[in-house]
Amino acid sequence: MAYSVHQERQGLATSLREDLAEAERLIVQLRRDNVEAFLQLLDRIEESFKLLEASGLDLRPEQTRWGSLLSKLTREAGRVMRTIDVAGGLGGLRKANPPAEGLWWKLDAVVAAARRRLIRRSGITVGTIAAVLAVIWALLTYVFPPDPNTVVASEAITTLQQLSFEGRWEEALSTIEEAKSLLTEPDIELLIWEGVVRDKLGQSERSQEALEEARALVPTDQHVAYLWTLGSIRLYVNDLEEARIAGNEAIALEPSNPQGSFLLASVAEMEGDTGSAIELFEEAFQLATESNPQLAVIARVRMGSLLQRPANMSLFGEDQPAAGEGNGDDATE
Repeated sequence: MAYSVHQERQGLATSLREDLAEAERLIVQLRRDNVEAFLQLLDRIEESFKLLEASGLDLRPEQTRWGSLLSKLTREAGRVMRTIDVAGGLGGLRKANPPAEGLWWKLDAVVAAARRRLIRRSGITVGTIAAVLAVIWALLTYVFPPDPNTVVASEAITTLQQLSFEGRWEEALSTIEEAKSLLTEPDIELLIWEGVVRDKLGQSERSQEALEEARALVPTDQHVAYLWTLGSIRLYVNDLEEARIAGNEAIALEPSNPQGSFLLASVAEMEGDTGSAIELFEEAFQLATESNPQLAVIARVRMGSLLQRPANMSLFGEDQPAAGEGNGDDATE
């Protein structure tokens, strides 16, 4: 009997090692047709550890592999979630695989937590910039009064940033229309905002008209700057795919300009693809070192922040969701 139990445990340990090998293979080649099997495989691995934990077997090598696998899953949560979305979404997969209690069934919450951390870090940066801008505003107001058109456009854009953050698109469009009625000449950034806001409202044709009008006002040798502004606004309103398109177009138009790489790095960071974000920030840094020192510094700081993120960070990191968050079928990114 003792031999039989020992043999059974050895067989289970062998199966565990095979499952770990299969999971390590699948995570780098996830597709819509195998992602559900991958999540089920993680369930099986976790169950095997539970069955073997009191057996006395030395499972330290397997536990190390398991920890590395979960760390990779955390780092690439955005990529995995994109595959899951193509396969029908995590909510549906949770319903089909009850009780779906493993951490891998809560990757939507992981991605959401990563985005909240990014927003907080961005908030600190924005706060510092705001303080500097306040000084500049005082100088311009009392020493060098600005052009009235600039004042109107700047105030409108500040309002638009708040309204877009809250998803109040109708009010945002009203703000744009009111500002345009006060301008004596068109403002490029305000027109770009109009294109983005109208797109959010489903007004595709008028959105395209506003963006084309904005681009027509940009000198031919500054079209990358136009794409930078467009991509930055798309990022601000969480239109990641459109921001990626702007970044790729900027690179195709002027490969030596670091702004395209920086845009793509920011998209990757928002998506939780830390590896790609680091590579792209490094590329932006190299391109900007001589041509755009300010952007080079920002790229290096952003890259440093990503590199300092612990490789063995828990799946929920510092933003572990409250009880129930990310477990329900209605959880979203």
